[in-house]
Order: sequence, then structure tokens, then C-alpha cells
Amino acid sequence: MAIESDLVQRMDALANQRTQWETVWQDIATYCLPDTYRFMPGTSSLNPSAYDNMANAPVSVERGRKRFDDTAMRAVDRLASGMESLVTPQSEKWHGLATTDPLAPEETDEEKEYYERFRDYMFAVRYNPRSGFIGAHQKALRSAIAMGTGISFAEENIGSNAAAIPVLYRHLPLSQCYLAVDSQGEPDTLYRKFTMTARQMVQQFGEDKLADAVKRAAADQSEKDRSFTIIHAVQPRQEGSTSSATNRGAPWASFYLDRDNMKLIGESGYYEFPFIVYYWAPVDVDSPYAQSPVMMAMADIKGLNAIRKLSLRGLQGYMDPPWGVAHDGVMNRPNLNPGKINYRAISQDGRQLIVPLQPGARPDFVNEILQAERQTINDSLYVSLFQILIQNPNMTATEAMIRANEKGELLGPAGGRIQIAMGRDVDRLAGIMHRKGAMRPGSPLEPPDSLKGRDFGARFTSPLDRLRRSQEGIGIQRTLSTVLPLAQVDPSVVDNFDLDEIARSVTEIEGAPHKILKTTDERDAARQAKQQMQQTQAALEMAKTGGEAAKNIVPAVGQAAAILGNGPVGMPGQ
Repeated sequence: MAIESDLVQRMDALANQRTQWETVWQDIATYCLPDTYRFMPGTSSLNPSAYDNMANAPVSVERGRKRFDDTAMRAVDRLASGMESLVTPQSEKWHGLATTDPLAPEETDEEKEYYERFRDYMFAVRYNPRSGFIGAHQKALRSAIAMGTGISFAEENIGSNAAAIPVLYRHLPLSQCYLAVDSQGEPDTLYRKFTMTARQMVQQFGEDKLADAVKRAAADQSEKDRSFTIIHAVQPRQEGSTSSATNRGAPWASFYLDRDNMKLIGESGYYEFPFIVYYWAPVDVDSPYAQSPVMMAMADIKGLNAIRKLSLRGLQGYMDPPWGVAHDGVMNRPNLNPGKINYRAISQDGRQLIVPLQPGARPDFVNEILQAERQTINDSLYVSLFQILIQNPNMTATEAMIRANEKGELLGPAGGRIQIAMGRDVDRLAGIMHRKGAMRPGSPLEPPDSLKGRDFGARFTSPLDRLRRSQEGIGIQRTLSTVLPLAQVDPSVVDNFDLDEIARSVTEIEGAPHKILKTTDERDAARQAKQQMQQTQAALEMAKTGGEAAKNIVPAVGQAAAILGNGPVGMPGQ
């Protein structure tokens, strides 16, 4: 019971630490993420049936009653799509691989080709439709943009299709997850509270590990879908005891606790922290949660909704105003339906006895205020930044490059933190692939001898990284544009530049795959063959020229001999 009590106490402590965050997250869910889970009271002592009924109930319609403008919700979706296209576009290989040793010698062409081959396999695994990466990544990214923190679970696949899909991805709602960080601010502990049905628990853990109440429910047709509260705790191994669990030597311990029956039903471990945590703007090194651009714009978002609510009431009064009716004791209630006749609505002298009471509202003025507030929110969530190139299709190439560079500078910090999460994903996926034998001798992914025993990690090549390096490309382009006219006067000016290095640098900056380049050995061999061919052609031209000269020498000698009176000279050998 010691382990079970320790897990519950740690769960309660982590839940209490984030209470003040939940109020903010609840507001964000109302205005920006209406389809996300409710944020329930964090303590693990919550009644499981109440938790299950409230957490899984549909909330979009309920939150829609409090939301009067969808600008913030649409802005979150657009920013999530924009960040995905900049950092992890589905149409590109947004990362490569490289050694983690900063003092390692420059990679050989063989090593670069191996890294590309390994990278291509990782992308094939990650973007397999059955791996779940796309959905989990998009939801976690959306959560990071709205709430500052997003989480996905990279779980090793031990099923029958594990060879083709070694890892399975799943998004975890922030409402279920409770985080802690190490001394460097890196997340290393996650407690997750969720529910499972009795039949699901039998499928995942086996009947022999479950409490009697769960076994009885699983055997009863009317109770097998009854839900039980589960706590999944993952923390550093030295912070949690373990017995005969699998992966006992793994750095992270994993425990599954049936909270309702206080019974430990699963225990194992992970060689890498299996949760990919996305941060937008961390508060400080001690906080396991981060802030978001939505939090910064929450005052404008709430103000816009208040103005929108008031404008709807004003518009209703403008379109369907109340009516004033003269009280003469004779007139009945007026019929305001179209085409109806109201007797006694006009006096004998032509005065209207039934008149609308206009509130004096100005819908045009209210619309101007609403548009200004919406623009402020779109600016805060970078939507305007993504619309610049669309709204100005006639801008010059230089202007477009400057705007693109501006986009990279503004979104670079947040994009860099998302790349930190993606770097953890690369490490997790590579570790799983390694343990499944992807790099064993004889495998297509067996590393060359120069890379055996060396660690490698992600090297990002996304459009955002190319935007960061766009200044290098601009500098190369401008330099060559300045120097090439000088080369027409003095060609030796070109000797100042390493044209091979320029070609390879531009290829890397533009994101072209390395395999389109010849290796340095292939390049040198091609140049040598070309030089030999040129030398051979020159020799043939010289031989041809020499032959023509010899043919012309014989008649010339004969003419000279005739002039001297010695008679004609015969051909050699005659």
C-alpha cells in the first residue's frame, strides 16, 4: 500500500500546485477551445463517476452560450496551421540528423547520406496514418498556442504491426495531465488522471492484476462499460520504488494505479521520457506550465465578446424596436405582423398613435469598434503576419523576402521552443527504433563504421530555419551581384571565392536534399575525367593541325628545288 499512497499524495500535490492555472485555462477553453475537456478539480479524491460524467460530457454547446464572437477561436486555428507550415510542414522533411558532438570533424558524404536515409525512415514511420502523429501533433500545437502547454504521448508499439509502426502517438488533454520539471526546467514527471472501462482494463492489464470489483464489472454485460479512475504516473526511477517490473533499468518508472480500489495494476519503465511537451512561452525555470499569446490577449478577447453581446442587444432593438401606443381605452393590442391592418392606429387629424421607440443605436459605429477589436486580436495572435503576402500579391521579390524574414524573426522564439519538443520526439523515436533492431548489422539502417558508437540528434531544416538563414542567402546573392561585373574587367577577382562552397551552402539554405549533390570524390573524379577529355581533344587538334602542315610542306619543297634547278624531289621512301 506504500506505493499506492505515495502516488496519490504526489498526485494531489501536483494538482494543488496548478489550481491558479485552471481558472485561466477554463476561460481560454470557453472563448478559444470550445471542444476541449473540462478542467475538473485536481485532487485525486474526486468521485470517479462524477468525474467521468462531467469530463466526457459535450461542452461545445454549453460554452457557445457564453461566447458571442469567434474571432479568437478562428485565430488560434489559423496560428496553429501557420506554425505547423513553418516548423513541421507535412510536405517537407523538416529535420535532418547530425552528430551531437560540437567538436566532431566535418561529416563525410557517406555520413550525410546515411543520416538522410535514417531521417527518411523516421518520417515514413511518423507520417504513417496509423501512427497517429499528425492528429496528436496538431492538437498539442493548438493547445500550446491557446493554453501555453500541449502534450502528446509517444508510446512504443508492442503489437503485431510493431515492425512497421514502432511508435504510436496520442494527444493528452491538458486537463488530465499534471507536470513537474527538473532543476534545469525540463519536464521529467507527469501524472495523468483519466478513466477506463472495466473491459478496457482487462484488455490492457490482464484480469489477474485487477481488483475484484473490476473483474466483476468486466464479467457483467450491464457493467463492463462502467468507468474507473486511473492514475498513470511517470517519474525518474530514483524517485519511485519498483519491484519485479519490466524495464527495471529504464531511467523513468511507470505506474498505473486503480484509484477507486487503491490497487497498483501496472508497473514498467521508459528509456526516454515518453511525453512530448510543447511550450509557447515558459514563465520561468521552476514552472512546469507556460503562457500563451491568448493569455496576453485575454482582456481584448473578453472585451470583444462583451461589446459583441451588447451590440446584438442594440441591433435587436434597432431591427425590432419596442412600440409606443396611445392609451385611449378603445384601441386593442396592435398587430405588428406584415400586411395586417390596425384600426384606430391613426387619429382623425393624421397623427400616428402607434410609433416605434428607436433607441438611437448606430450599427455602423459599433461595427467599426468590433473590427478594431478583432484586428487587435488578430495582431496578437500573428494572424495579420500570415496574411501580409496574401493581401499584397503584387509585392516585389525583395519586399516578399523582407516580409518573410520579418515573419521568421517574430515567430522564431516560439518556433524554437516547438522545435525543442520535436527534438525530444526525434530522440524518443530513434531510441525505440534502435531497441527494435533498426540499426543492427545487416540492416539497411546499419550505420557506417565512422558513426558506430556516436550519438546523433535532430538538425532542423524547416521553412522557419530557412527564414532564419535567409540573410545568408541574401548576402551571397548581393555579393555575387556586386562582384560579377568586376570580373568582366579582371577575371582573377573570382579567385577570391570558393564557388564549390557557395554552391553547397546555397543548396543547404534553400533546403534541397544533400543527395542531389555529387560527393567530393565523385565531383573530383568527374573534373579529372573532363580535364583528361579536354587534353585528349587538344592533342587530336594538334595532330590534325600537324598533319595539315605536313601535307603543305611537300609541294613547297618541290617548288624550292625547281627554283634552284635540282629538279623535283620525290616523296620520302622513293
